[in-house]
Amino acid sequence: MCNIPLTSGIRQNLLALQATKSSIQTIQGHLATGLDVASPMDNAVKYFEAKSLTDRATVLSARKDSIDQGVSTVTTASDAMTSIEGLVQQMEGIVDSARSGSATERKAYTTQLNSLSSQIQNLVSDASYKGLNLVNSSTSTLTVYFSDKSSSNLKVTGVNFNASKLFVSTGGTQSLGVTKASHLVSHLGFTFASLSAYKLSMASALAKFNSRADAAQQYLDATVSNIEAQSANMGSNLAILNFRLDFTKTYINDLQGGSDKLTVADLNTESANLVSLQTRQSLGIQSLSMANTSDQAVLQLFR
Repeated sequence: MCNIPLTSGIRQNLLALQATKSSIQTIQGHLATGLDVASPMDNAVKYFEAKSLTDRATVLSARKDSIDQGVSTVTTASDAMTSIEGLVQQMEGIVDSARSGSATERKAYTTQLNSLSSQIQNLVSDASYKGLNLVNSSTSTLTVYFSDKSSSNLKVTGVNFNASKLFVSTGGTQSLGVTKASHLVSHLGFTFASLSAYKLSMASALAKFNSRADAAQQYLDATVSNIEAQSANMGSNLAILNFRLDFTKTYINDLQGGSDKLTVADLNTESANLVSLQTRQSLGIQSLSMANTSDQAVLQLFR
């Protein structure tokens, strides 16, 4: 095998065509992937800067899902508290109605009060999200992490709204000790656990009943106040989680956008460059042909 020497003109044209072909292949890769920097070989600085931003976005994406689930958990507890408050307020209305009710009506009111207490207990037991119940125990806790930093988190502590702890005395400092939901009426201070035990036709009995009803409503008012206070605290935690969720979504978009600025190709520019290179390639082929024709013309002189 022998080396055939090329003229300077042909060699320059071949080198130019090789460079143009390489550039065309690079741009075609950019257009195919949509990336201007796809590996460290393209631009090591931009590649690793973009990778750092993308990795950060990936970590926060996992945290975002956790925050979103935390929002659902706290929302479940908050909704349960709202419903419990409504049931207790309904009890207040029943006690007030009993002041002017007949013995038969007051007997029905007794059943309604105890039934409402049982339904509150059922609601408390059912207010669980993914196995965590924040309204049936003060030892229940939810810890939501916002980033890869362990200190960036929110700890939500549950409350005990079981019947044995929900109903409190005036001031909300002491539980009425309702050991069983169906025994609520007796713990509100009414004789024989029944509102119908009082003969309201007698002035003394009516006065005693009203005194008991006043005390019962004070207990229920204190219970509502306690629920509202705990509900406000839960609502504050829910607001924090929602704010962090919105921020995390925006932050992830910012990180991904920053990464794209470093790596994503400008398709309009790349397309224009490709057309320009293809034109240059065509001209290079013609130039090579002309250089080769020039060599053949010299050869003709020796014939």
